[in-house]
Amino acid sequence: MSAGLKVLVLLAAIPVVGVAQEQPKLKCTDFVYSQQFLKRYPKAPAACREVVEKNGQKWVRFDANITKVQSNGVTANFLNDMKGTVLTLTFTAPPDATLEVGGQQMKYSTLKEGQEISIWAPSSRIGFYAAPGALNSGQLKVIAGQAK
Repeated sequence: MSAGLKVLVLLAAIPVVGVAQEQPKLKCTDFVYSQQFLKRYPKAPAACREVVEKNGQKWVRFDANITKVQSNGVTANFLNDMKGTVLTLTFTAPPDATLEVGGQQMKYSTLKEGQEISIWAPSSRIGFYAAPGALNSGQLKVIAGQAK
């Protein structure tokens, strides 16, 4: 094998840097809340866990601990980094909606007290959703809530 061919084979074996780089990781400070959202939920930004981009839109993730499950809704405390409550909301969702519980998807109708769920909010709307990008199918309807 010629020296030139060896170099070509060696170069082909080296991964191409920059071709399939991951998107830069977004931070909570990269998410812009609307004034209406902040008026309604002024302490919610303290509960931000991560920000992702889905279909060209930024979504913020909140983790919340379920404190009550009743026929008329699920009540959950939105948690800050220290697991302190910054916001308590009661919401409903379609029974077949799924939410992330401990890294796994579970139906809304099977949620239980004590579980920690992930809830998402888009930058373009005021509202909470079961997953990023779920504008049409995963909206959680807030029926009661207050900042702590």
